[in-house]
Amino acid sequence: MCAFRYTLMRVLMAFLLSALASMSMHAANQRDLQRLDETLDQRDSYTQRKLQHIDYLKAQLKAQPDSEQQLRLYDQLFDEYYVFKFDSARYYVDIALTLSRKLHKDYYIKLNLLRQAQLYAIGGLYSEAIDVLDNINIEGSRKDLKLQYYLTYFILYSNWANYCSDDRFSPIYAARARDFLKQAMPFLEPSMPFWDFYHGEYYIYVERNDKKALYYYFRTIRRLSKNSRYYAMASFAIANNYSAHGDQERYEQYLIEAAISDAICCTRENLALQDLATYLFREDNNNIERADRYINIAMEDAKFFNARLRILEISQKMPTIVASYEQQMMNRNNTLKWAIIVISLLVFGSLMAILYIFRQNKLLTNRRHQLSQSNSKLTELNFKLTELNSRLAKANTMLVDTNRKRERLAKLYIDLCAKFIDRLAHYQTFVQRKIKANQVSELLSKISSSRLSDEEAEVFRNRFDKAFLDLYPTFTTELNALLEPEHRIANSDNHSMTSEQRIYALIRLGVKESSEIASVLFYSPQTIYNYRSRVKNWAVNKEAFEEDIMKIGTIIQ
Repeated sequence: MCAFRYTLMRVLMAFLLSALASMSMHAANQRDLQRLDETLDQRDSYTQRKLQHIDYLKAQLKAQPDSEQQLRLYDQLFDEYYVFKFDSARYYVDIALTLSRKLHKDYYIKLNLLRQAQLYAIGGLYSEAIDVLDNINIEGSRKDLKLQYYLTYFILYSNWANYCSDDRFSPIYAARARDFLKQAMPFLEPSMPFWDFYHGEYYIYVERNDKKALYYYFRTIRRLSKNSRYYAMASFAIANNYSAHGDQERYEQYLIEAAISDAICCTRENLALQDLATYLFREDNNNIERADRYINIAMEDAKFFNARLRILEISQKMPTIVASYEQQMMNRNNTLKWAIIVISLLVFGSLMAILYIFRQNKLLTNRRHQLSQSNSKLTELNFKLTELNSRLAKANTMLVDTNRKRERLAKLYIDLCAKFIDRLAHYQTFVQRKIKANQVSELLSKISSSRLSDEEAEVFRNRFDKAFLDLYPTFTTELNALLEPEHRIANSDNHSMTSEQRIYALIRLGVKESSEIASVLFYSPQTIYNYRSRVKNWAVNKEAFEEDIMKIGTIIQ
């Protein structure tokens, strides 16, 4: 029966802890949604900042006569437009490709062909991307081009597999994506900002090790700021990882992080916001209005970028969310109409009640005044009684604690006396035996050289330490506070003291003469003097050091 109760209690505690954790996570996600709303409210300012940077690059391009520098600027413009605006990105990569062919720059020809294929891959033009990649001879190229080449194939086939989402073609494209990712891995270098992210992708798609993948995704978001595309991509990957394991709270948390990062980066080709809208719509009817806003923003982004695939995806999701939102608005309107009618009736009833209450208040005012005075006096008396009880309880607790310490000290004193009496009895027997045996010279030699053994002295010191620290538990801390930081004395444990601390413990007890201290601790007076001088030299206030020692532990804890 006891075992059953214990098991039941454990199950209930586990359930309670799980519920509390879920409530805490839900509250945190609500705060994160508020952060996302605030970020989306600032989308125009983020976009304006990005456009200003793009205008700056265009101005540099116009003023740049060097063709190779122009190619670098075209590459920067492509990078700015890459997930921001499809047509503009294609325009600049086409111009850069034409210029690089005119200048016979093999590196820039291949780079811009790869850029073109990457753009087609995220724009849903998969066959066109394959045609571009098939015309690139990557052999003999630089390592960074080979990395881009294999990663472009990986991105292309990953998107293609997601687009098909069937049992026939999707597995084929996913397998090709894995093969190209494996080929890309040797060309990654730790200095690259996306090194951790693609290691996470490798462990997800190739090794199927979700735990290892999460390790690298989390490294990505720790090392990069939120204005990095790879921060958003890693957060989105973490969200999907948690979703695959049924952890919907963390799925929502990191989906929000991805959406916030997308908004800050001005990423118009995104998936996080529409997935979040779908999740909120599916999980909580109270979030339909928010889901409607998010799906509309996602559609605006897709149209701005001109992402055909995203527009198609959102077009399939939007009608359900919008219809639910409109139905919710109609229900709210109907509820509002009835609420107005009920409120009107309540207002009329309230006016009648106010007249009645006004009359009753005149009768109650005097009674309330009398009761108020009585309550004030009673409250004051209760407060004094509570304060008195508190003091009494505290005094009782301190008295019980002090009595216990006295009992322990008395026991220690009796124990030590008993041991020394026993030792004297042994000495008496020893002396009698030696005298009877006429071994007086040996007895004199033994007595003249005999002192307490090291073991007995150590036992005495240990018991002294325990008794003193029981009486003054904060002694070592308060003593160190009187010393300079670099000379503070460290203890091997909390139940023993060093020789220096022991000397000052005796001084605290009133044993101030070095000769008396030497007798108690079995040291020479000179040794005691040396210890005292050295510790005093370490003191912050050397003149009043021993007076400060006497103030330690004034109130016994």
